[in-house]
Amino acid sequence: MRRPDRGDELSTPLGSRTPVAGGRDLSLPGADVRLAATRWQGNGPPVVLLHGLGSNRRFWNLIAPELAGRPVCAIDQRGHGDSEQPDEGYDLATCARDVGVALDALGWSRAVVVGHSWGASVATTFAAEHPERVLAVVAVDGGLGGLRELGGDAPREQTRKALEPPRLAVPPDELVAMLRNSPMGPWWSPAVEEALLPIYALGDDGLARPRLRFDNHMRIVDTLFDYDAPAVLPRLRAPFWTVVCLQPDDWSVAKEAALRRALALLPRARAFALQGAVHDVPLQWPAVVAGVVRAAADEVAAGVVEGRG
Repeated sequence: MRRPDRGDELSTPLGSRTPVAGGRDLSLPGADVRLAATRWQGNGPPVVLLHGLGSNRRFWNLIAPELAGRPVCAIDQRGHGDSEQPDEGYDLATCARDVGVALDALGWSRAVVVGHSWGASVATTFAAEHPERVLAVVAVDGGLGGLRELGGDAPREQTRKALEPPRLAVPPDELVAMLRNSPMGPWWSPAVEEALLPIYALGDDGLARPRLRFDNHMRIVDTLFDYDAPAVLPRLRAPFWTVVCLQPDDWSVAKEAALRRALALLPRARAFALQGAVHDVPLQWPAVVAGVVRAAADEVAAGVVEGRG
């Protein structure tokens, strides 16, 4: 494995530049940052899709066709994908403000906000701080606890070290082989490949590297370590739906404990614990995740309000 030189410049994002299912790419403002997004036209409650740490808006490529006919917007969060990458502003409050500014630009006063992993923590923070803008929250394997809770008694630096991303600099074909051997391997398809490749770009030397810079990745890890779910979740007023991915490991034991705490705080929440689901479940079982999003949006459209308590 080659390590990148600090001066290497990323030039060409990998993967297709064509949105799936008739989507249209556009640029949106955030809080003092330009954000890239893909929008699909439709009717009904608008749906905003927020990817996780180190990912990009194409992560939702398998979900978007399942939501056909609905207004949907998938956003590259700051530092990710085609969005601008400043050296600051990765705290959850600022990322939540990005969502609000983007909604204003779309002309959407309120939306169903869907987040995966770190994106779920952004979604819950946005819902807590801007309850008038959120019709429902769908948290996909995230948002129920911070790394301080999920990591147990592990010191901050130990947890931080364990979550450092690899400093990849590899030929594109080697990158694809590595991705095929990841936990997504059993569900690999050309569509999955096109959803993941835009996370990376070619440098001037022809090697593929993550587009999110290492320092900014770790800034977000620090934010997740400090995320205080027991303080955030009780502030939600919108209906709350969550999908939790479980494997036979210690991490899943911690996630189940976080789910129990969340349900104690939000006893009318809808929760789906999926045994055998990998973390990137929107790529593994897109129909399942899309079904939860549709159900949340349909309840809103029908005027059913199931919030906290």
